[in-house]
Amino acid sequence: MRYAAALAYLENIQGETCKLSLENIQRVIDRAPFAAGAVRFVQVAGTNGKGSVCHFIAAILGCAGQRVGLFTSPHIEDVRERIRVDGRPLSRAEFARSVGAVSALAERLRDAGEIANLPTFFETLFLAALHHFARVKVDWAVLEVGLGGRLDATSTVRPEVTVITSIALDHMNVLGTTLAAIAAEKAGIARAGVPLVCGCPPRSVASRVIRAMARRRRAPLLEVFAAPRRLDIENTGRGYSCRYAVNSHEYRFRVPQRGRHQAVNAAIAVAAVDALVERGWKIGASDIRCGTRSMFIPARLERLAGRPAVILDGAHNSAGVRALVEYLREENLRGFTLVFGVLQDKAYPAMARLLAPLAGRVVLTEPVSPRALAPEKLRRYFPGRECRVERDPARALEVAKKFKRTIIVCGSLYLVGAVRAAARGRRGGKQHGRKKVPGDRRAV
Repeated sequence: MRYAAALAYLENIQGETCKLSLENIQRVIDRAPFAAGAVRFVQVAGTNGKGSVCHFIAAILGCAGQRVGLFTSPHIEDVRERIRVDGRPLSRAEFARSVGAVSALAERLRDAGEIANLPTFFETLFLAALHHFARVKVDWAVLEVGLGGRLDATSTVRPEVTVITSIALDHMNVLGTTLAAIAAEKAGIARAGVPLVCGCPPRSVASRVIRAMARRRRAPLLEVFAAPRRLDIENTGRGYSCRYAVNSHEYRFRVPQRGRHQAVNAAIAVAAVDALVERGWKIGASDIRCGTRSMFIPARLERLAGRPAVILDGAHNSAGVRALVEYLREENLRGFTLVFGVLQDKAYPAMARLLAPLAGRVVLTEPVSPRALAPEKLRRYFPGRECRVERDPARALEVAKKFKRTIIVCGSLYLVGAVRAAARGRRGGKQHGRKKVPGDRRAV
């Protein structure tokens, strides 16, 4: 299969219904001619922070001399970003080879009546990741859960450690309308004998649900921020100097990523790695320092070169925007120009209320997605602010630049991806097109 054919196949299966069930994909994996079981896995779930935690863990394992696969979602500019080995996305040829192998297998099984339907977009990319990781013989694969956890495709493999980063209200139409319900879905990744690392506040509703699930499934639970474990964070002006005490170890590390929440994410990753150390894996304190220092993930408070300054952040729910606002207050960033656009099913009134007091001017735009909210509907949530509407994200960025103030872009990773591509002189939308994209409809 050629790369163009792989993209066309992914586009065609976007209509496949998203059914939260493991039966179909498990049958595909059971009949796959590649040995996914030869790879050691880390599985990471959570509402916010799971992508960053995955990147931190992968970077640490890489610094320990391991060959590391990484599967994340959604992508920012190019669908191949979702599958990486040693930090590098697949080449077009590698991507096409793996998608081709998976699609051929799935179509054969469907035609034989062994599976009810073709794997979904997300499931196909997950299977392609397994195929590629097995083919190039990675030592470890770090897997970001796509949605929930209990019935997510990534739950078809048995990991060495599982992680839940945080619980907040998001995807409520699928996961439930309360924190307890959402926590229960995500806690479904707990497995007997597999350490479960939880980054939720110890006294929260979510932590109580996760604690009960871990007990019921006999999964050893490590609560990252429960006493006597402690995280100390110091803002050095060029990132964060951290000290985290867990079990019998005290780790010191530096996080150059912007935002105090990234130091928290790094600590969750360190706790997960420490759980592997406790199980006998050889990962040193120097590997942790190397990994946290070198990790990079795009569109998480990413500052682009040039003037005025453009800061991209993938915050797409209230909890994510709250973390963004905390960073803006910490850096005393006010009066900036906000480029904002959201999807219809997000809690955009609450997001706007958090951002409005800090913004100077607002440019309302439309994420490149069939689920985008018409930007005109956002005006009412920014009273007293000068609002412009520019539906095209690339043109919205150009409008914002005319005000010559720092620009903050947030609301959806679909939006951030299009703006990032435009700012870098790439054709925004090629991988995000409303009708052409390969893009996961469950994404943010």
